[in-house]
Amino acid sequence: MSLFELVPQLRENCVIQGRENLLSEFQVGDTVFLLSNTPIKKYSVISKIDAIEYDMEQKIFVDKRILEKFGKGDKVTILKYNPAEAMEVHIAISNSYSLITRGEWTSNIKPSLLNKLIDLGQEISFVIPWEGGAPIIGTGIVNTTLPSPPVYIGDSTRIFIDKLPDEKLKLIKQIRMRNKEERVSILEKQIKEETINLIRSVKYEKFPSKGQKYQFKATNPRQLFKSILRVFEGLEFIEGPSEEFLGVENKDYLGSAVILLNPNPSDIQLIDIQVLASENSGSLILWVIAKDEYTITEILKKYDKIIKELKQGLEQKVEALSAQCPECGAMLPIEEMDVNGVVKCSYCNTISKLPKILRY
Repeated sequence: MSLFELVPQLRENCVIQGRENLLSEFQVGDTVFLLSNTPIKKYSVISKIDAIEYDMEQKIFVDKRILEKFGKGDKVTILKYNPAEAMEVHIAISNSYSLITRGEWTSNIKPSLLNKLIDLGQEISFVIPWEGGAPIIGTGIVNTTLPSPPVYIGDSTRIFIDKLPDEKLKLIKQIRMRNKEERVSILEKQIKEETINLIRSVKYEKFPSKGQKYQFKATNPRQLFKSILRVFEGLEFIEGPSEEFLGVENKDYLGSAVILLNPNPSDIQLIDIQVLASENSGSLILWVIAKDEYTITEILKKYDKIIKELKQGLEQKVEALSAQCPECGAMLPIEEMDVNGVVKCSYCNTISKLPKILRY
């Protein structure tokens, strides 16, 4: 998934900025998860899209009051979500609110919260009209909802107040923050399943595919791979980038990534990149999948020019065949590939990685 840089602001909803082809699935009014699955900051929050702006830089301008564990400059992925209308919402408030009692407050509170998107542990402010004077402004924590959040408060939602000691409110807040950490794994699994379904749908529709191979010598394959990745910076990576050192002395190198050039279901464009090397010589392979041969040719032409400018030492390109070894041309033993698509040629022992489109 593409990464977006967080820009905290004081605002109700968020503004997403990025390349037009990467934002085609989103619309103003959509609810989105903001996810991070890094070892030091695994967390998730929700927001609603107020506006979409097209730019080369990937950013999301979001309400700083909801970020909790997130900070300025953190990188997150964005996942669209369709929230349900809540049947019940329970808001926990402090025992110090003497004018507010425990129980149902739907008719009093809902007018100030109608259509509001809410999440577990979220601090929420509400207004209660009072005949004796100015309205009462209360603040509490979303404790539970039915169904589970994220949900929005709608016409059918009933709202209840729970009164608790301040120590208990702090504990609830901590528990709900852990819940937001734990759901990241579930959401990541959903993203992976959607990616596999995307690849399978492309294969089912029999989208054409074609590859090009560039040979190189006296070149550090890791540096070459990193240079190639910079060409695709800002696009959506649906696999990798990953690097592996193979062979008895770890002299064989395999760098790979699969990038989504266009996520539109009717015009999906994928590019599969591989750098295969033994010490300082090897092959760079670009494999493109798109809806028609013309689109594939145009994509290969575009990146052929960029790659030639990037690395003059690359030799003349040759066409890479589907399930054949990029070095000796023998058919690869597909039945022996591992779960990541890595397979060894039975004839020349070259390590290859099958394009993602051929693995499912």
